[in-house]
Amino acid sequence: MTDGLILAGGKSTRYKSDKALAHFNTRILTNVEYTAKELLPFVNECYVSTNKENNRKIRQLFFDVAHLSVIQDQAPFIEKGPIGALWSYFKLTGKKHADLIVLATDYKNINPTVLELINDRNAYIKCGDEPLYTFCHIKLTFADLQHQLRNRRTRWRDVLDTSDCEAIKIANLKIKNINCQEDLT
Repeated sequence: MTDGLILAGGKSTRYKSDKALAHFNTRILTNVEYTAKELLPFVNECYVSTNKENNRKIRQLFFDVAHLSVIQDQAPFIEKGPIGALWSYFKLTGKKHADLIVLATDYKNINPTVLELINDRNAYIKCGDEPLYTFCHIKLTFADLQHQLRNRRTRWRDVLDTSDCEAIKIANLKIKNINCQEDLT
């Protein structure tokens, strides 16, 4: 059973407003709603990881969506990026093993074709020369994550290595990681 983990808890410092609540892909749906719409057909359950500041607004967006739960960063990994979201997933679900499609809300042009590429294997997307590490499918245990963190391996790339993820290179689809507002032009 594959779950989804949407990363919506970033600080968005360079963007200067919350990217999860911005509108890169449609005028109607926020990025977090758009990401969930694209991801839900590929997963059994979906978890949206938030920070303390945007948790309430995101809960309101998804109050009646089946198979979707909003979770908030859990100590001791509050505001620690994707690692914090993965930690919170394990702590709040009580699961010992994760089979997760992880997707950040700061990508423009997510689509089912690319999600299908990672659906059945441990992999992350590489668009041209840019690795999109938080557009991935991972499988790992909570014990593996704890071991990794005890050894001070706290980068998201360490999770991909632990999960034996391969890069899937795509050239003809333009998925763009938006870091600042200028990236939208």
